[in-house]
Amino acid sequence: MIDQNKYAGYFEIVTRDKNSGTIRSEIIPNRIMDAALNAMADILDGVAPDIEIKYLAVGTGNTPVTDTDATLDTEIFRTQPTVDPARVSTGVIETTFMLLDSEAVGDLKEIGIFAGSTASATVDTGTLIARVLWTKTKSSAEEISIKRIDKVGRV
Repeated sequence: MIDQNKYAGYFEIVTRDKNSGTIRSEIIPNRIMDAALNAMADILDGVAPDIEIKYLAVGTGNTPVTDTDATLDTEIFRTQPTVDPARVSTGVIETTFMLLDSEAVGDLKEIGIFAGSTASATVDTGTLIARVLWTKTKSSAEEISIKRIDKVGRV
């Protein structure tokens, strides 16, 4: 069957309250954007991919996620990986990001991963690989570790 091979991504998010010591962990699957799937397919056509993960962005928008999204709804903050993308097993890449206590304080509603040579610290730059809606009111006492796991595999 043609759809037996899959590309999937999800976020492991760990929030630590520095005042209380409380730790909250969650796993959130997300949608892979058409641009990411096309870039991966281009490899088989001999086109060098330009989808190296460069930034995690958070925003305050809550527009439903669609396959053709190219930006976050309302991006407010970007950060580079604290741990560069690394293969952890066959077909699996992990990338870790950190939102420090002083960063992105307020109501967060979306997360996106931006890749490619055009991705920079500037809002809406790069190729949006994945986007997910996620509601969190982040305080200045919280640090959030976000690990992005990308998996290309067989069913």
